[in-house]
Parts: sequence; C-alpha cells; structure tokens
Amino acid sequence: MRKIAVVLALLGFMVRAEAVQEVEASHQAPLQALHWCRHADGETVAQRDACPSDQTEMSSVMVSKPGGNLEYVPLDQANAPDAVPDAPSATADSPDQSKQVMKDFRTRMLKWLGFALAVAIAAKLLKRSFILWFILGFVLRAVLVAANVMAF
Repeated sequence: MRKIAVVLALLGFMVRAEAVQEVEASHQAPLQALHWCRHADGETVAQRDACPSDQTEMSSVMVSKPGGNLEYVPLDQANAPDAVPDAPSATADSPDQSKQVMKDFRTRMLKWLGFALAVAIAAKLLKRSFILWFILGFVLRAVLVAANVMAF
C-alpha cells in the first residue's frame, strides 16, 4: 500500500510539472494593411484608412539616426534597393538563434526522457519491468502530446 502511495505521489508531481501547456500561435490572424502617416507635427501613427493629402505616407521600416533615435523612412525610400540591410548584419544573429534552437531541443528531450524515466521508476516500485515501462513512458507521452493534454 505504501508503494502505491509513493507511485501516485510521483506521478501526481510529474503530471503537475509536465502538464503545463506551452501555446504558440501557429496561424496568424488575417491582417489589414496599415498606413503609416506622418502628421504635420512630425508624429508617425499607424491607421487603417489611407493617409489624407496633408499627411505623408511613411514605410513601417525604421532606421537609426546618428543621434540614436529611430525614425520611419518615407515610403518611396523604403522601396529603393539601397534600403535593404546588409547581409552580414542580417546573419549576425544566426549563431544566437542556433544556440537557442539547440537549447529548446535539449529542454524538450530532457522532458521526454524525464517523463519516461518517471514512469519506469514508478513501474519498478511496483515490481514491473523497467525497460518495458521506460519505452511505454515514451509512448504514453506521445499519446498525451497528440491528445493535446501535454505540451510538446
């Protein structure tokens, strides 16, 4: 009876820790085109309607000015080929992004291994096969992920 209580406590703790949903938006809502309009006072505001004749339509692209301020680029300059960022600056973040992807992968694999290991330990406490229940722990995790009960 004490072993069953220990197993239920382990499984209860594990499910509470692993059942947190990590929701990521997979589909973006349909978006309306925004018009970035610069008013006479110099303020740039996004709006759904087209810019009136007394306002200048700007691009949503911002550039850094020498003083450190960010400023919107006029729409005709944003379409010019020289407004495209340089390739080295665009790829400067790729090592950090690669490290983040590997960190996410390791975290997910540790969650999968931890779940399977907890199921196997619980089965071993009940005098069952460790290897069989370790494999079944992976299968159980896959079923729970597919049923959207647990986060991938």
